[in-house]
Amino acid sequence: MYGNMENKTAAPKNIMAKIYTIAGFLIALSIGLVCVSNIIHDRMKFRDEAVRNVETTWGKAQTIGVGELEYKEKDKKDINTYTYDSTVTTTKANAKVELKKKGIYEVPVYSVKINQKGEFKINPAPKGTKAEFKFKVSDPRGFISKPVVKFNNIIANDCSSYKCNVILDGEIKIPYEIEYSIRGTKSLTFDAVGTSETYLSTNYWVPEYTGDFSPVEHKQVKDGYYTYWSVPEAASAVEDKYRTLNYTTNFINTVDVYRMTERCVKYGFLFIALTFLAFFVYEIINKNNKHIHPFQYSLIGVSMLVFYLLLLSISEFIDFSYAYLTAAIMTIGLISFYTYFVLTNKEDKKFPLAIGGILGVIYLYLYITINLEELSLLAGSFGLFFAIIAVMYATRNVEWYKENQQ
Repeated sequence: MYGNMENKTAAPKNIMAKIYTIAGFLIALSIGLVCVSNIIHDRMKFRDEAVRNVETTWGKAQTIGVGELEYKEKDKKDINTYTYDSTVTTTKANAKVELKKKGIYEVPVYSVKINQKGEFKINPAPKGTKAEFKFKVSDPRGFISKPVVKFNNIIANDCSSYKCNVILDGEIKIPYEIEYSIRGTKSLTFDAVGTSETYLSTNYWVPEYTGDFSPVEHKQVKDGYYTYWSVPEAASAVEDKYRTLNYTTNFINTVDVYRMTERCVKYGFLFIALTFLAFFVYEIINKNNKHIHPFQYSLIGVSMLVFYLLLLSISEFIDFSYAYLTAAIMTIGLISFYTYFVLTNKEDKKFPLAIGGILGVIYLYLYITINLEELSLLAGSFGLFFAIIAVMYATRNVEWYKENQQ
């Protein structure tokens, strides 16, 4: 009696050995996933280098500031320096975005025409006071032409780049207007100082907005996108004099092919484990006692690992969705044909079809999950839960402690 009880409570050694072997392969393939992740980061560095090369000749991401007025007033004791920012600013910007090729990479660049009107409210200075009027651009190398500046309704001629020498005659309110065209890369930022309004029109179809203020209005129009910001002085006032609030339009998709591929890799261990589990369950429930050699498990795992390299390399040349579909079909086809011609020796058609279907569901589910972004964790946990249900159902009749279980 005790011998029978011992047989019923002792798991077969060959099954446990197979489980340990599969676990070892999963650990080894996890190291492979880390290597793939490193390759992705290397490709991102190459992409970033291409962006920097374009920025060197075209212009970096531009920040458009408001007008600033500075003058020195001499009194009996000392020289006082007064600096004023524009108190009311209206900026109209029309940006034309295009993709500039650098090797295999496409970098979004733009040329933007700026028309800015503003007004200074200052302490009156003595007539004939020399002052400096300037306006901020983060990368002056991007100027396409010399800016045209009107200060106090008079065209300023004594200008150099983004600075003009002007004369004050005791005014309290001084209007100004600037027109210029400038080039930049990836994003366009506007400073919010005092009361500011900004109207941006662009031919780019998928802009992204970041910064301290969201647009009041943004909508798709016939030729691209229209965006409007309005920031009152009460909202833009900050106590830190070294910090200026702003709002930004990005002309580059932050979730690019590298980040999408990296998301796929994060689920790599789970999906390789589920595939191994499908083959292991097949071994357990197969009535013909068909066994899969550990080396064959390793080939299947490596095939799934190569999927991520295929996805990464193909997506650098075509749309990510098509690259994903191509890499998934290649991987599913390879494993399904290998299962049919090698593992089952063409004796069983149902299991290769089942494996193809399981892999199809896995890769479809992965694609949906990585595109859900905020809901990806919810989708991933539910998917894993239903996978456990499927395994429980498939192994419901397995007698795990049967002594002659092979």
